[in-house]
Amino acid sequence: MADKRISRAPSTPMLELGLKYEPEYRGEVKQHWNVTFAHQKKISVYGKRIMARVIDQIRDNDYQLREFYQLHISSIIEGTDIDADTAYSKIKGALYELADMKWEFESIDRKEWYFRHLLDTTKEQRVGYKDGIITILLNPQLAPYLVKAAHYSKFPLHGYMNLKSWYSMRFFEILAAWQDKGRWEVPVEEYRQYMDCWHEYDKRGQVKKGKDGEPLLKYPNTKLLIDNTMKEPEKELAGTDYEFTFTPIYETTRPTRGRKKIIRFRFDLKKGPMLKDIPDSWLENSATGSIIQRLREWKVTDANIVKYAPILKQEGALELLRAWDLKNRSNRHIDDKLRYCNAAFVRAGKQALEDAKQAKLEAKKEATEAHLIVQQALNL
Repeated sequence: MADKRISRAPSTPMLELGLKYEPEYRGEVKQHWNVTFAHQKKISVYGKRIMARVIDQIRDNDYQLREFYQLHISSIIEGTDIDADTAYSKIKGALYELADMKWEFESIDRKEWYFRHLLDTTKEQRVGYKDGIITILLNPQLAPYLVKAAHYSKFPLHGYMNLKSWYSMRFFEILAAWQDKGRWEVPVEEYRQYMDCWHEYDKRGQVKKGKDGEPLLKYPNTKLLIDNTMKEPEKELAGTDYEFTFTPIYETTRPTRGRKKIIRFRFDLKKGPMLKDIPDSWLENSATGSIIQRLREWKVTDANIVKYAPILKQEGALELLRAWDLKNRSNRHIDDKLRYCNAAFVRAGKQALEDAKQAKLEAKKEATEAHLIVQQALNL
């Protein structure tokens, strides 16, 4: 087979792909609701990580996409033990996937259909990789779904970037969107589309059909669908905010004999629904109520208090308040309380979450070692 790669003429200089700005991340991905609940094509986790890092750079006050986005390869492979050569191969493969990705749009009456490529490869500045720097150009026609999205879902990058399964990443995104409800219930057919287990298509975008004339499905058996799409997320999301329990929902009546069919899936978050407002019980308690009042005086938002106060506990919150009081009495006065105190509160909360997770892992390790010691003693 002929090599289809295009050779570059020696006289044509390659455009510089070095770092043009230092990426800043807020640690959170905010994406249009239609993107979260779209029929996404299954790609590598590295492709998902790249897009998450890119979207993380889009700010609430941005009115248009940047000309291009850049990120360090280290931000994509963190938490892995792959070497430089393997990393290059993974990133190259991920960029191939993203360059081929299309977003499809279809009217409800199916009289109109079109697609847009995710990346823009028509500009002089190129999508590519050089010296550890990845450069991404998003299609500007997709800006309404990426910038100033009116209806969006969001999820934290903490925990997301280390997931090793595409299915786990999809569960993470979707369960984060339903966190305020504490559960996600979905018809089997819709679930298949969210997990790219719907109809199989040929190169022309036509549905493949079997010998019986019926459309071919990936994991056509419901048991296969459950085993191949839920086992990894169940394992990887254990111990996180998105740890879940799964319940199959069966049809109530069946026109013919036989076992009842599973028609819906229900996923309940073990932590229950996420609080949006500060509970009255917190405010009415003399200890927590006074702390909340002081945090509000320092311009810490209610949303951040609800999210991080439970993990920081009273001691952690009081320690921050003391530090701010001391700082305000010194020469380093806090001028912008809203920005400074919220950033410090969130940073402390995330560190507390990481410490709690590490302590849990160490406790589990100690329990395993103790079990082995007991087993060895019994075998003597």
